[in-house]
Amino acid sequence: MEKLRELAEREREARELRRREADWKYIDSLPPRIKAAVKLFIETGDLRLSQRISGLGLEDFVEHLRRANVWIT
Repeated sequence: MEKLRELAEREREARELRRREADWKYIDSLPPRIKAAVKLFIETGDLRLSQRISGLGLEDFVEHLRRANVWIT
């Protein structure tokens, strides 16, 4: 049970870091589908799901995350 709490705390910390460091001006300038996918990644950290939703290839999606200054775990 302690491991689950520790994992949940790490996930919360990672989400906060992604939110805090993100370039929201850049994110808001993205096309709606990519913007939604980047926001989903920020909230969940699920790279594959977010990438699929974006409609982009993995490398292209990761490039948008980098430009948005989003921490990738």
